[in-house]
Amino acid sequence: MRLADLITEDILHLNGDIPVVPAARRMAEAGCESAPVFRDGAFLGLFVPAICWSAMVSPALQEQPVANFLVPSVARIPLDSDITAGGADGPAYLIGLDDRGAYVGHIARSNLPMPPIDGSAPERPLPEMLLDSLPVGVLAIDTAGILSYVNRIAADLLGINKDDLLGSAIKTALPRSRLGESLTADDMRIGTLSTSGTVLFTAHNPIWCNGVRCGAVSVFQKMEKFEDLAAELEVMKDLAAELNAIFENSYDGIYITDGEGYTLRVNKAYERITGLKRENLLSRNMKEIVANGLISESLTFKIKESGVPMTITQKIHGSKEILVSGVPIFNENGKLSRVITSVRDMTELNLIRSQLEKSKQLASRYEEELNELRSSQSDAPDFVCNSKKMQATIELALRVARVDSTVLIQGESGSGKEIVANLIHQHSPRSKTGSFIKINCSAIPSDLLESELFGYEEGAFTGARRRGKPGMFELAHNGTLFLDEIGTISMELQVKLLRVIQFSEIMPLGGVETRKVNIRLLAATSKNLEVLMREKKFREDLYYRLKVVPIHVPPLRERRDDIFPLTVFYLEKFNRKYQLAKKVSSEAMDALTQYLWPGNVRELVNLIERLVVTTADDVIYARDLPASIVQQDQRCQTVPEPGGESLNAMLNHIEKEILVRAFRDLKSTRKVGRHLKISQSAVMRKVKKHRLQFKTGWNPD
Repeated sequence: MRLADLITEDILHLNGDIPVVPAARRMAEAGCESAPVFRDGAFLGLFVPAICWSAMVSPALQEQPVANFLVPSVARIPLDSDITAGGADGPAYLIGLDDRGAYVGHIARSNLPMPPIDGSAPERPLPEMLLDSLPVGVLAIDTAGILSYVNRIAADLLGINKDDLLGSAIKTALPRSRLGESLTADDMRIGTLSTSGTVLFTAHNPIWCNGVRCGAVSVFQKMEKFEDLAAELEVMKDLAAELNAIFENSYDGIYITDGEGYTLRVNKAYERITGLKRENLLSRNMKEIVANGLISESLTFKIKESGVPMTITQKIHGSKEILVSGVPIFNENGKLSRVITSVRDMTELNLIRSQLEKSKQLASRYEEELNELRSSQSDAPDFVCNSKKMQATIELALRVARVDSTVLIQGESGSGKEIVANLIHQHSPRSKTGSFIKINCSAIPSDLLESELFGYEEGAFTGARRRGKPGMFELAHNGTLFLDEIGTISMELQVKLLRVIQFSEIMPLGGVETRKVNIRLLAATSKNLEVLMREKKFREDLYYRLKVVPIHVPPLRERRDDIFPLTVFYLEKFNRKYQLAKKVSSEAMDALTQYLWPGNVRELVNLIERLVVTTADDVIYARDLPASIVQQDQRCQTVPEPGGESLNAMLNHIEKEILVRAFRDLKSTRKVGRHLKISQSAVMRKVKKHRLQFKTGWNPD
């Protein structure tokens, strides 16, 4: 008999990703004992709920896909194969395949026609064959405690031949088994049995025949499988507890219904926001809740009709407004299974909106005070300025950035010459075509500086690289070359540098041909080049070639208005770097402002970093400053150095300092006027004259 003549059309096909319990429910509704499982059109195997009882009763496995519980005992054979009559031997199911090897149908071996009884091959009852196919051990005893049935798995688990067990007393064959107790017990007994080094989980139950006890049956399995299930169950319990904690502690209210609108879960935040108690909501339909006037309308049924997320405004008890957003959840069949809504109190939202408006108004009030500090910051990193002198320097640098003129930047050491050079490059067209190459001429020995600037060819000198090395001029091609401390280079190198400026070409060491270079040259020095020219240490022609556009960077003592914003900028920078929150006291800030800063900005930056990392308190006080800063005569420091400004300018400076100190301490124009023995209107005129602004504010009462 051919297999094609035996198999029938499948009642149901399953997707491999459907969970075990829904799959078993669908099979029960369809009335089929086995079903083929597919994924993406490919046949995976057969699913038979009767032999997957462990997955049915275990919460940890009920959500697992059916693809994980396929029948292992199957045979895949062509449809044209001849099938002998049925029997217990062989795979439990036969899978029919067409010429391409694709699935066509299946049949259980137990459903094959039974062979004729001729005395040589006794027929096995169907229940016995089914029990033999179970993945668990099964023992049965009669009322006398004699083993009457042993399936194949039981014999394997116990490690005893089946024939040796049948007909023997349970107490003799398995002395540690408690199966005999079920002959007198009325309920199921659960326990363990150790045999051959294996621990088995057992369940014993009496067998009743027409209301009369006629024996007992034991079902058992290896303990390690249940331990795995217990571990998975524990993980699921922990996950459920975690998700429940998140659900209950959410700041927003959460409301969950099923696809028909019946309330499943409500969290504490929903009770807090709406004032509705969960015991009055659970298991009730949203239509009933709306009809009772608890809420104005149901978002759940709006989402059920539309099938898309929605947001509406609801009223609770006809008065309180809440904002409700809902999301539909669909099962694997595309049917709506859950609607999850989140709730936010509109009163809280309105309060937040009001607070935001107040914050905007407050920000607007502060905007004027911040404008000056913002305008002092350029696109160059770490560039902060507030003084008129430095602003004029920046404006000049930005103007010359647009052209390729050579620039000579002069200023004391640490005053910010390199930052000005970087600013010129960043705002020039060359920032898009080339690099900003910088070199400190004073940091490299004179005999090495030439090779660094011009490069060298292979074999130019002992120790030279095999393939030579390009110099800084070549690296800066189409970009900007910044020569810092140019006043320190030798007279011989000055001649070669002059040639580069004149002809835009270089000759590498050991080379025989010149190379054209297209660079923008910026030079800087802290030395007085005119003095060096008189001393015959700097070439006059080179000086005038470099000084096409001279830019002077004033020392920090001549731009005291920059000390405060620089201190604030670098304090914030080092706080972020070291994850601290240091502040500077007003007394310490006064001392910093009045200090002469011979090391200029570099000295200030280094001091701020030192104070941030070494002071114990969160506030940097005057006592934490070096003695050279604190002990300097404060009165003398408020007076500008003579010779640089007119008498009126110096008097204005002193007047401004006095007003700043008075407002810092007194905060009020009336108090300042009384303290300085001038009228309040005179104070206001001087405030306007000096353009004074104070972040903490002052009251013209």
